[in-house]
Amino acid sequence: MKKISIEYLKNEDYVDYIDGDLFIIEDVNKLPTIRTGAIEVDSIIVIFCLNGEGKVSMNGEIYCLHRNQLLLGMPRAVYAYYSPITPDFQVKIIGISTRSFNSSIFMTKNIWKNFYFLVNNPVIDVGEEDVKLLSHYYELANAKMHGTRSVFHQAIMMSLLHCVIFELLNITDRVEKLELNENEHMTQSDVLFKNFIELLAENEGRVRSVQEYAYMLNVSSKYLSSIVKQISGRTALDLIHETTTHSIVRQLKYTDKSIKEIATDMKFPSLSFFGKFVKSQLGVSPKKFRKGN
Repeated sequence: MKKISIEYLKNEDYVDYIDGDLFIIEDVNKLPTIRTGAIEVDSIIVIFCLNGEGKVSMNGEIYCLHRNQLLLGMPRAVYAYYSPITPDFQVKIIGISTRSFNSSIFMTKNIWKNFYFLVNNPVIDVGEEDVKLLSHYYELANAKMHGTRSVFHQAIMMSLLHCVIFELLNITDRVEKLELNENEHMTQSDVLFKNFIELLAENEGRVRSVQEYAYMLNVSSKYLSSIVKQISGRTALDLIHETTTHSIVRQLKYTDKSIKEIATDMKFPSLSFFGKFVKSQLGVSPKKFRKGN
C-alpha cells in the first residue's frame, strides 16, 4: 500500500494549490488511476461533489456521492479507488495536515460530539443555502490561490479552510442523529479518547504530563498512550505539546502579556524552562517569535 503525504504531493502536477499544511485539487479527472491497490493519505481529506454521481472506496467501504454531498476522510484513511457513475461527475478535493488540524481545530471546546458524528457518518448532505455559503468561502480562497502571495498568504488560506470546517461542524448540529446520547455506539476506547481531548481543551496545555492525564482519567499512562496512538495516529505527548504550543503562540501573537506573565499563566516552573520549551517547539526563543509575528 502506497503512503501519500502532503510533502509527496508537492511534485504532482494534478495538485492546484499546496503550501505545506493545505492542498487543493480542483479537477478529479487529472488524478492518476490508483494502480497499487490502495493508498493511505496522512491528512484529513474533504471531497465535495459539485455535480453528477461517483463512487469512492474509503477504508473498505464504498461511498456513492452525488451533487451537494461531501465525504470526510480522516488521517491514515485508505482509499482503494474512485469511479464516476455519470460522465458529469465533478468534485473538489481539499486536504489539511493533521498537525494543523490538531493544533487549531481538534482542541476546540465542545467539538467532540460533532466531530465523532462526522467520523462515523462521513457523507454529509449539504443544503442549497449552505452550498451558497461554502461557495463564498471557496471564492475567497480561489482568489487568494491565484493572486499575488503576501507574507500572510498561508495563514489566510488556512484560516479560510478552518472556517469551512467549522461551518461543516455547524451543519451537523442540525442533523437529527446528533440528538442521540453522544456516548451511544461509542466503544470504551472512544470514550477515553474523547475525555482526553476534552481535558486538553479545558486546560489549554497547562498540564503537560501524560501521567497526570492518566490519573485524571483513572487509567494507566501506558493504556492511555496506546489508545491515543491507536485512534489518532499521534502520541499523547505530541497532542499535549501541540496544545501547549498553540496556547503559547496565541498569547505571544494576540496579547500584551509579558513573556514572564505567559510563562506563569502556562504554569511553567521557570522562565528558563519556558524558553527551552518554546525553542524546542518553534525553533526560536519566545522573544524572537513575538518579534517576527
